[in-house]
Amino acid sequence: MEDVAAGPDPMPKPKDRRLPFLIACFGILVTATNVGSIMAPTLVSRSPELLIALSSRIRHLLFAVPAGINPVAYSLIGFARLSAAGFLCFTLGHGYGSRGMLWIERQLGEQTPATFRWMQRAVDRAGALLVVLMPGSNIVCALVGYRRMRTAVFAVCLSIGIVFRLVWVWVAAKIFEDQLTVILDWIERYQWWLVGAFLAITFLQSWRKASNRPAEADDLLEGTGDGTATVSEEDLERDLENGPG
Repeated sequence: MEDVAAGPDPMPKPKDRRLPFLIACFGILVTATNVGSIMAPTLVSRSPELLIALSSRIRHLLFAVPAGINPVAYSLIGFARLSAAGFLCFTLGHGYGSRGMLWIERQLGEQTPATFRWMQRAVDRAGALLVVLMPGSNIVCALVGYRRMRTAVFAVCLSIGIVFRLVWVWVAAKIFEDQLTVILDWIERYQWWLVGAFLAITFLQSWRKASNRPAEADDLLEGTGDGTATVSEEDLERDLENGPG
């Protein structure tokens, strides 16, 4: 597509001051997502607004509706949270090329190399459509940035995708409100057991990622390179295959 064409692969300068800021923002959003996922059983009924501000995953949006969230808060907070993550990943992919993509993929650790390559091909063929259909995918947003989608096109596609997601989740939650309310009652009854279980799962996942992450995964942040090296797509795929799955 003309809007998602492979272009120059700019490399960050060792003293690029924007990159630590962007990575710090990325870390804040990841931390917020983890806190939201861990505390969801207690927050969903007490403060659904705070829950979706921390993490606007589909399940959190879905349960926030029968929990009684205000429609305006649901729309504004959900849109802002999903937009922030989308634009941050787009900027990292757009401005820092293969190394930015490699760093993002290793931090997320959620996609297998095969899935990642499938997404690369899908973005090449229909990047705009993929953003509309998957506005909450960090990898998709980073990939379309890496493939040099125009910022205005990305903003429009992301906005359409987020609005569509918020609408269909709200409608689905209203249709199945009785069933979701029963589940909410069960969650509230066992909320602290669930918090403990989610905390353990998050800790184990973080420990596994940290123990398996190669040291060179943080070279981009540390500026240990000379700022002139390039990473080809073949290099990126090889690193992904050797890195954590």
